[in-house]
This record gives sequence, C-alpha cells and structure tokens, in this order.
Amino acid sequence: MAGLREAAAGHPLVAEVRGRGLMIGLEFAEGPDLKPRPDLAKALLHEAFERKLLLLTCGTYGHVVRVIPPLVTTDDEVDLAMRTIGDSLEAIGA
Repeated sequence: MAGLREAAAGHPLVAEVRGRGLMIGLEFAEGPDLKPRPDLAKALLHEAFERKLLLLTCGTYGHVVRVIPPLVTTDDEVDLAMRTIGDSLEAIGA
C-alpha cells in the first residue's frame, strides 16, 4: 500500500489509494466533486500492459484500477510492479 501511495504521489488525478492486504485500488477522479475518470483507468491499464503488468478495472464507472497480486508474489516482483505503475502514471500524465 505504501509503495502504491508513493507511486501515486504527485498525480492529482489519483483521488485515492485504498485497499486491504494485497487487494488494492487506485481511484481516478478530478475536481472538488470527484468526477470519475474511467479514461485514465483504461489508459493506465493499457500502459501497464505494454510494460508486461496486468491490472484490472472496477468501480461503478470503471474508474478504479485494481492491483491484486498472487499471494506467492516476491518482494522483488512487488518493487517491479510499483516502478511499472509509477512509470505508467507518468506516461499517461495522470
């Protein structure tokens, strides 16, 4: 969770990073009314997929990206995924 919050820091369109255990979500929204941004969630999915990281969307508007690694994921794999998500957020300009 801390790694994802760090990757999302400085990206104002990531409204929230939340979760429990290894089931974590990044919510994309903008403005004071938190208007959902499913376009950014889809863009992150595409960018991460191009970098060989598979993510999923969820939420009523499809504006949340889910990160649910297998329980056998190693620390090195988690670090790589956090770097990939951070680089992907930079690439989409979120």
